[in-house]
Amino acid sequence: MKKLFLMIATVAMLTACNGNGNTNGSASGSQNDSTATEQAADGTMQEGSKGPGTVECNNFTIDVPESWEVSNKMDKEISVKAPSGEIFNFVYDDQSNYTQEKQLKMNRDGMQDLGEKTFGDNTYATFLWKQDAGDVYSAIMKIGDGNSGTIKVNTTNVKTADNEMIAAILGNIKMK
Repeated sequence: MKKLFLMIATVAMLTACNGNGNTNGSASGSQNDSTATEQAADGTMQEGSKGPGTVECNNFTIDVPESWEVSNKMDKEISVKAPSGEIFNFVYDDQSNYTQEKQLKMNRDGMQDLGEKTFGDNTYATFLWKQDAGDVYSAIMKIGDGNSGTIKVNTTNVKTADNEMIAAILGNIKMK
């Protein structure tokens, strides 16, 4: 009788573990990542998440390409990092004027105006700031008629205006 009881208990234990040596209750052996679950539940990405996906702030969203990481997310600001290290910081300013912002950029020593460029549905004033420590790419997104708001784009590790990462991200911004 003891042997029968012991054998039934052993079979029950093996069945509960699904025979895979996994003790966390998941038959596949994978662990749940709360960030991935949260991202999948509401469809948006959080700080530290990797694309593809959409990250939101109060006024705009960005479709984040595959393998890019959301490095900062605040009410009016989002930063994303490309796998190769380029960082794009997007800051919404509802008080700024597109023409005035372009002029402010050009008042900086060493600023080169690269003209207006369109990426996706978005029009940007684009700039390359020539510095001894290295050039820096920058852009200002025109919103609506350009009189009430802009998104200023500052970069890190983007040293040239022909960097493929620029086109990969600047067309992915959508206003709410």
